[in-house]
Amino acid sequence: MNLTVNNYSSAVKNIDFSKLPEEMKMVHDKWSQFSKFYKKSDKITEMIDNHLRAVQPYTKVKSSKTVSKPSKPKEVAKKKVIKKVTPTKKKTEKPKRVATSKKKTVTKRTPKKAVRKANEVSVMPLEVKFIKRYLSLNDKRVTEKQISLFYKTIQKSALEKRIRKSDKYSAEIMKISKDLAQTYKEMNNSCKFEVPSSLFNKLKKISDSYGVTPAIALIKRFVNLYGNITKEKATRLLKSISNAKKNGKVTSSDRAYKRLIEVEGHLEKYLDSDKLIVTDVQLNGLRGIAGLGK
Repeated sequence: MNLTVNNYSSAVKNIDFSKLPEEMKMVHDKWSQFSKFYKKSDKITEMIDNHLRAVQPYTKVKSSKTVSKPSKPKEVAKKKVIKKVTPTKKKTEKPKRVATSKKKTVTKRTPKKAVRKANEVSVMPLEVKFIKRYLSLNDKRVTEKQISLFYKTIQKSALEKRIRKSDKYSAEIMKISKDLAQTYKEMNNSCKFEVPSSLFNKLKKISDSYGVTPAIALIKRFVNLYGNITKEKATRLLKSISNAKKNGKVTSSDRAYKRLIEVEGHLEKYLDSDKLIVTDVQLNGLRGIAGLGK
């Protein structure tokens, strides 16, 4: 028979709840209180339904013991159980589970160390900026205006001697300039830009080797936040500084380390007092080291 709220008291008389899980015992002990709110409270109704389903198997076990006392069918059943027990010797391969648990303990997380760029700079060299800009066009649709403007920018930098023949990547800039000019002549209003594969691989290595020094990048973030700072932005930047120091992106040997600690102090004071107090001298100094000018 199914166990219900109505037949619960009579059906569970022979069950020893002290041997059952604590949750089942607790509900049973307070049954008279809980059953009053059945179908009146969703939480109590759900709890009682779960309890009835959990207790149901125990009522069947009790009833089977009381109805059928030791008889031939039970003896046969016992024999069958004994026969089935013998093959279970093969299941003594349980140590495999222990082995898997050991594997879990062996795999310990090691803190990730920051990968530093081969060439970390305070301000990105102009020719590297051009290389990065050129690579960003690859496999994208471009217009005549975009190509023309990029070509003229390179030519202007050469005339103003901001890019010289003696520069480290002057040969690569020359190739970029020629490719832009050729593309402009052959395109019609717009085209899908493709960097020659032989040139792409070489330029990609150069581009990937350069990055702004992490400490400088964090200082730039602070300077850009000045005048538009919020508690949320300040907290995020403080966390970034803390993580950079932990994973080795920023170390005490960095040239801008002291300035970054200065920034960290400004942020902490701001979060405490809700006022960001930075003098013009301090701000100009931070702008200068970040290559942002005055």
